[in-house]
Parts: sequence; C-alpha cells; structure tokens
Amino acid sequence: MLIPLARRLLLGLVVLGTTVAVTGCPKSKTGLEAVPVASLMRPPGEELADEYRIGVGDELHVRFTYQPEMNEEVPVRTDGRITLATTGEILVAGRTPKELEELIVAESSSRLRDPEVRVIVTKMGEKRVYVGGEVGRAGFVPLQPGMTPLQAVLHAGGFLRTAKLDSVLLLTPGRDGGMTAARMNMEQVVQEGVPERVRLASGDVVFVPATWVGDANDVVDLYVRGLIPVLPRVGAGYSLGR
Repeated sequence: MLIPLARRLLLGLVVLGTTVAVTGCPKSKTGLEAVPVASLMRPPGEELADEYRIGVGDELHVRFTYQPEMNEEVPVRTDGRITLATTGEILVAGRTPKELEELIVAESSSRLRDPEVRVIVTKMGEKRVYVGGEVGRAGFVPLQPGMTPLQAVLHAGGFLRTAKLDSVLLLTPGRDGGMTAARMNMEQVVQEGVPERVRLASGDVVFVPATWVGDANDVVDLYVRGLIPVLPRVGAGYSLGR
C-alpha cells in the first residue's frame, strides 16, 4: 500500500539521504558522464569535510610572492571565471584554492619567472543549487547544510503532477569544468519512503522531467543552459541508458 502523499513528503524531509537508480555509461567525448551509484552515496556531513571549492560570487585575493605588483583581488563571475593580467581568463569555479594556485602558476610561467602564488578566499558567495523542470517554481535555491534533492524540490514548490519521478536528473560540476550526470529514482523516496543518502553541493542541478530522460545532453542544451552560464557546451550522442 502506498504511503499517503502528505506523510510521504514529511517522511522525505525527516529522513536524510536517497537511493539512486543510476545506469552507468561510458564517458562522452564532451566530458559529461554517468557516474556509479557508490560515488553519489555521501553520508551526512561528509561533504562538510571536503576541502573548500571556489564558487560563483566568491572574492579572491591572488598573491604573487615574488611579483607583488601583480597581486589582484577579483570576484568570481557568473560564468565561473576570473581574469588576471598574468593568465587572462580562466575557469575557477569548482576548484580548490590549491588547485587554482597550481593552475595560475602553470598559466603565468610564460610571463613570470618562477612564479609562486597564493589564493585566499576573502569572501564567500551565496551557495545555490538549481532546480528545474516539472516543479512549482523552477530556479535557484539557497543551499542549506545537508540539503537533499527532495528538500531542494520542495523548496522549489514541489513536484508537479506531470513529473517523471523515476527519472530525475542530477548534474554535478566537475573539477575540470565539465559535468557528471546521474538519474535518481525519486519515486522510491516519495512513494515508498526510501531514505535519501545524496547530499547536494553548491552548483548542483536537479532537473525533474515530464518524460523519461534518455539523453542528458538534451536536458542541458534545451532546458538548463542559459540559466546557468557556467555550464560547458555539450554535444549530442550521450545517453544515460535505461
């Protein structure tokens, strides 16, 4: 017997975590890939222990130890990039400060002799996730510690009656500026009370389709791109599979 809707939604809020139904596929040439179930199973609080990753809206102080005249303070733009005199435009969103330091050293070595760089996050921008598709109010949702996909959807007005709950798509920014994709069976969470185990991170995209999602590229290109400028362009031919 199905749990009544109100009780199911309440249960989804109380229990933290998601059983995710994902069919893995080979990595596409565009960098968008389906990820194995185990990589999505982040226990509560585990994401808090990860090293900080730079996000849109952060403000950075880039310091050159031996060339202080090249020091700059720059904001991370909505496309996830910054522009420095020594490197030009570079993608920084999703990188740790240490990873960015290494990137700046590599990019500026042709202009500076033995550069040594320190990146300091002087201000953190608002952390958000995007919820789109068959929900009450598609758009950005402020990320709360330990937020699950169901909590994000409810914050966005809940599922519409036309939602395909067993084919909800989770897009996660990668360290190289690409995206990984996974299909989540939210029907199990809403109708059967299966505990959620996924915890959202800043920049994640939760897309609720009206029909079965067979191609993640279609979702990105047709529905999500333009709303989230930081997303890279992806090509056709990538399929999540059933």
